[in-house]
Order: sequence, then structure tokens, then C-alpha cells
Amino acid sequence: MRVLITGAAGYIGRRLTRALGAGHELRLGDVVPIAADRRFVPCDVTNPEQVAAAIQGIDAVIHLAIAAGREGDFEDDEFNQRRFDINVRGTFNVLEAAVASDAPACPVGTYAKTKQLAEILCGHAALESELSVICLRIAKPIDLDDSRWKTRPVRPQWVPFPDLEQAYRLALTATRVGFEIVTIVGESSRRRWDLSKAERVLGYRPRYRLEDLGYTLGSETEPFET
Repeated sequence: MRVLITGAAGYIGRRLTRALGAGHELRLGDVVPIAADRRFVPCDVTNPEQVAAAIQGIDAVIHLAIAAGREGDFEDDEFNQRRFDINVRGTFNVLEAAVASDAPACPVGTYAKTKQLAEILCGHAALESELSVICLRIAKPIDLDDSRWKTRPVRPQWVPFPDLEQAYRLALTATRVGFEIVTIVGESSRRRWDLSKAERVLGYRPRYRLEDLGYTLGSETEPFET
């Protein structure tokens, strides 16, 4: 499958590039050049022309490009405008390009608000076209090779990268989806989070329990230093 990854130079994008490269023909889109990788294409998601060029000939898109930052409403107005432009307008541009090439919530803070608006755009695009769109609501990914996380509490819902990679692989090959929003969390949080939809829609079954791997589980919601 020919897959465009937006935000491919980012933390999750780099991992998915390695995980999916063997089974798919990848095109790596980002505003940050990926040195010495011929799969890279310039892709500023706020630029409709760049998005349209990047998506040509693509079978599926993993849309990861976001304006990262601190959680909540603590950013300044200039950053919040940039977050809206990338998270919402950028998603709109990706969906418009995909269509052109035939290819109840209580969000808190600008991150959650803009991501929910992006999900609404995804739903409209799926209804107005033949696109299949799956929005993965992922918890924070955790790198099992990074020993620093063994020295501090981690949240039970955090997703080990092998499980996250599984979810994206399954999303790429899901059939007759239409539009779905699916929560992806780690096995350690199954008692609190309902993964039945992820299993039904994707066949997702997390394999790694953080407590079995020597991690100390903290609160799912209370602040702590990370």
C-alpha cells in the first residue's frame, strides 16, 4: 500500500516510518526535511498546494502533523492561532486533497478542542465522499528502550510503541469503515478504558502490560513530573 505520513519527522512519525517501511511504500511528508531519505516530500499541511502534491497516487494517509505544545489553555494567542491553523485547517486540507484525488465530547484545552474540531472535519469528509476515515485517539506513546521511564511513575494508559504500531497497521488495512473514532490505550489501563470498539473496528489487542515490564504505575489523571 502507498502511504503518506504527515508529520513524518516527528516523534511518532519516525517510529511509524521504521515500523511500516517493510510492508508499505511510504511517502514522508513534513516541514522539516528528512535528510538522506528519498521518500521525503515537503508537506506543510497549511499549504493546500503542497498537500495536494504530496497525496497524489497515495492509497492511505496517516495524518500526524500537529502543532505540539503544553497541555491546556496556557499558550499565548499567537501559538493558539498556529495550533488552530495546523490542527484544524491542516486536517481540512488533507481531507480536501484526499477527496479530490478520490482517495459527544468535552475537550479541555486548545489541544483537545482543536483535535475534536479535526475529528468533526473527518466525519464530514467521510459522509460526503467514499473516504474511509479512522481517527485514533492515542494516549502518550512510551519507548520501551528508554530506561528513563523506569525511574519515575508512568500513566497506565500510556501506549508502548509496539502496541501503537499495531494500531496503525490495523487502521491501514481496515475495510468498510466509513468513519470511526477509536481510543488506543495500553493494556495496563484496560480496566478503566473500554477497548471493545478498538477490538471490533480494528482487531486491536494490546500485548504489553507496563507493570510486568518493571514500570511503576502512577495516577491516570493526577499531575506528576514526567
